[in-house]
Amino acid sequence: MSYLVLARKWRPQIFEEVVGQRTITQTLQNAIVQRRVAHAFLFAGARGVGKTSTARILAKALNCEKGPNLNPCNQCIHCKEITEGHSIDVIEIDGASNRGVEEIRELRENVRYSPAKSRYKIYIIDEVHMLTREAFNALLKTLEEPPPHIIFIFATTEPHKIPATILSRCQRYDFKRIPLKEIFNTLKQIAEKEGVQISPRSLMLIAREAEGSMRDAQSLLDQVISYGGKEIRDEDVEEILGVIDQKILYETIEAIADQDPQRCIEIVQHLYHYGFDIQYYCRELLQYLRNLILIKVSSEPEELLDLDGEELEGLKRQAEKFQFEHLDHLFHLLLKGEQEIVQSTFPRIMLEMTLIRMATLRSLLPIDEIIEKLERMGGEKDKGETFKKESSQEMVQTQAKDSPLYKESLKEIGTRDPIPSREGHQGVPISEEGKKLESAPPFEEETWKELLNFTRGKNPILGSFLSFGTPLHLDGERVEIGFEKDSFHYERILEKPYRNQLESICQEFFNKKIKVIVSPLGEGGKEKTDPTAQKTSPSFRKEISTLRNDEHLMIQEALRLFNGKIVEK
Repeated sequence: MSYLVLARKWRPQIFEEVVGQRTITQTLQNAIVQRRVAHAFLFAGARGVGKTSTARILAKALNCEKGPNLNPCNQCIHCKEITEGHSIDVIEIDGASNRGVEEIRELRENVRYSPAKSRYKIYIIDEVHMLTREAFNALLKTLEEPPPHIIFIFATTEPHKIPATILSRCQRYDFKRIPLKEIFNTLKQIAEKEGVQISPRSLMLIAREAEGSMRDAQSLLDQVISYGGKEIRDEDVEEILGVIDQKILYETIEAIADQDPQRCIEIVQHLYHYGFDIQYYCRELLQYLRNLILIKVSSEPEELLDLDGEELEGLKRQAEKFQFEHLDHLFHLLLKGEQEIVQSTFPRIMLEMTLIRMATLRSLLPIDEIIEKLERMGGEKDKGETFKKESSQEMVQTQAKDSPLYKESLKEIGTRDPIPSREGHQGVPISEEGKKLESAPPFEEETWKELLNFTRGKNPILGSFLSFGTPLHLDGERVEIGFEKDSFHYERILEKPYRNQLESICQEFFNKKIKVIVSPLGEGGKEKTDPTAQKTSPSFRKEISTLRNDEHLMIQEALRLFNGKIVEK
């Protein structure tokens, strides 16, 4: 007698033996009991999930000598003939090889005849989506109004290819992929009945490799038994299936968590030495990262992950080493790297570079933490508090005050209108007719600095723009600021929203209505403004220009807070 493969030997013979499709089998059993069996069924789903097996069980239940009943007896002549596949009243047709209109016309002629010895004549058409459009059209009328003794059962893996006119004439049942745990339990029962010694870990590897298909899982188990005999080692399963050991994936993530690129290179060398498929390894590592992400975002990850308890606990411990943002970045780095590996003629090198990038990636701060730190920066500036470490800008300003250049610039400034204080001190205006003037104190550079800090506290973006300007005139009536002509900051500050905000902030700062003027600076840094306007000296503008370059306070403080660096591209 020829050998019978496990997939055929352990094929379900009653509805309860169909694994993972209890809703469908229960509905069909109820329809049989209530005598509400439709004349056409469509069973849709992935390969190996029980579509054809369920169709045969339904045919036996309807034609059983003791039926129609909840389950076939599998003892009468009708049940045995259907099980063995040579019943003249249950006709199985392969839609891929009988897809033409002539075959369907022949079928249409035969449905007029009554069953030879059974209760129903049942047509089971597998891969029905392979029929041509003309064949479907030829089937339409018969399918809509078949003789009372005819039942059609269609099976397909691609229901979207079936015309809507056919779908509307069938009761559709969608078969789901079988859960990992149910495949594992079924394989365990088969191994026990076959007298095969195999570890739960190996059975889990086979079940996972089947990807929801019971037939694929049984075929893989058959293959493993042929290779390893009755006593199967874990190494045998890994070798025959070519799967990646979960320990390798675990060690890869550990190396990434420890920022150990050398260990990543050693793992790639191990994969290459033992001939593992690099693309397969990338897909498995992506799945592993996906599991870690689900653990981070789900309160009950065991409901989403088909993993045993020990493996799930290991993943949970590993997930604690990462922030969600870090895992998300790692996932996208690997996804991009996998695409590069597929297209590259040097897949090993591309995998090494990808893992090195992942292992050297710094942990990312959550966006809410970044916002909180930025708000804290703005609050400290608004209150006039100093940072814990003196910023580079303050250091430059301190050194500038002691420099001869700064002292000389103060002498060049001359007499200026007094700058009103935050309480609104009114200065003495200069008469254009040459009237007698009261002497005014020298120009206060600190007022400009206070205005900058006040603006940053109110609007950090506007404050950043303003820091690139040069104070040309400051008194109780007018604030004039110069910007380099055609510069980005000059164009932005001229926009109406920013102009309005600047005027509002200046009025709040000086506690009175202030006219704000934004002027362009000409070539060589010369301002284009009223010749009678009071100007700051070139030396002072040079001091300010120095302060807003690389030593800019906001930039330096942001780099310090987020441990960053400036990258030129």
